[in-house]
Amino acid sequence: MRNIKLTLEYDGTNYSGWQKQVKQQVRTLQGELEANLSTLLGEPIEVNAAGRTDAGVHAFGQVVNFFTRSDMPLKRIPYSLNALLPGDMAANGVEEVPEAFDARRDPRWREYHYYILNRSYRSVFADKFVHHEAKPLDAEAMDAAVRHLQGRHDFTSFYTMPHKPENAAQNPVRTILEISCKRSSDIAWAGEPLEGLIALHVRAHAFLHNMVRIIAGTAIDAGLGIISPQDIESILGAKDRMRAGRTAPAKGLTLV
Repeated sequence: MRNIKLTLEYDGTNYSGWQKQVKQQVRTLQGELEANLSTLLGEPIEVNAAGRTDAGVHAFGQVVNFFTRSDMPLKRIPYSLNALLPGDMAANGVEEVPEAFDARRDPRWREYHYYILNRSYRSVFADKFVHHEAKPLDAEAMDAAVRHLQGRHDFTSFYTMPHKPENAAQNPVRTILEISCKRSSDIAWAGEPLEGLIALHVRAHAFLHNMVRIIAGTAIDAGLGIISPQDIESILGAKDRMRAGRTAPAKGLTLV
């Protein structure tokens, strides 16, 4: 039995999130991947994933692993798989790993980026991957605000209770290892720098449901002057979801 690690990128726009669902008509990334791997390798395949991204969320570096009895050469797996996968999903790396490797339990950290396009007009090319905010934002205030979230905290104010009962009893304590929010000129679409882009980068061991999107929404409030950066400490201490900002739209979020 071989343990195979795949790295994936995908546009999550047309999917109901990563995790496969009982309803056959619901299209999920896990369901699509497992169906095509099963066809390719000639046996039922189930995958473990590093992050269960929500509906509309994208990935540059989603990591999964699966077990197979197939002797297909390693280099052929992503090449042949990409011929089967839809155009909004692709494997960009493959490794054979020890049997004990588990993509869900073994990560040292996970990193998400949230992209905000801050200019008067939206982008035709990048619209599926950024949240457009037309009002001018103070990126320095946004960065100062999110810096208060670095470290180990109770993030009750920054997550949404999942609808599924089995996921409802999450421990709200998480450790953010690195976080920043800055204007970015090194990301391009259609060959040109995307003028007006603000990128929120968050790295942590693990995340709560909607945690990064709520951080992004709260950072936007700081950028608009609705709250001050110093308010973040009292929002954390309140342990009340109503104290933090909006849940920013899913399309701006990417698992890196």
